[in-house]
Amino acid sequence: MTDSASTSVNGVGVAQRIRATPERLFRAWTDPAELAQWWRMDGPGWTFAGASVDLRVGGEYRLAMTAPDGKTHVAFGVYREIDPPRRLAFTWDWEDPAQRVGNTLVVVEIRRVSAETSEIILTHTGFAANGPATGHESGWRQLLTLLDRTTTTEELA
Repeated sequence: MTDSASTSVNGVGVAQRIRATPERLFRAWTDPAELAQWWRMDGPGWTFAGASVDLRVGGEYRLAMTAPDGKTHVAFGVYREIDPPRRLAFTWDWEDPAQRVGNTLVVVEIRRVSAETSEIILTHTGFAANGPATGHESGWRQLLTLLDRTTTTEELA
């Protein structure tokens, strides 16, 4: 649907309207079976590689995707805030030492826009440098596009 993004030295913000209810979108972020439908980059050869979710404040998660070259990229962190279906906050880093971004925080806010549409506002803050922030902005935009495609296809089916 519509989307926007912004980048600063300390973080990024991405927003997108998606034709789905807040409850449906919250489930998509927190249920491993749902994550399997959209958690990867948008391009040929990218695949979902697994998710573990301990959905409680202080609980840990791991989200993995495999690149076309066969390398698996694993993000991990701890849930800091869980307010279904409105808000989810979690720490974020990569298992691969070459990809580490340090102590960053992702906040996903889900707002109902109409009976059939919601807006996701995602902020990712705490980056030490702009380079990783810019790369993450692109990744989040791709993920939200895939989420939109997944939920819209399901809603229309």
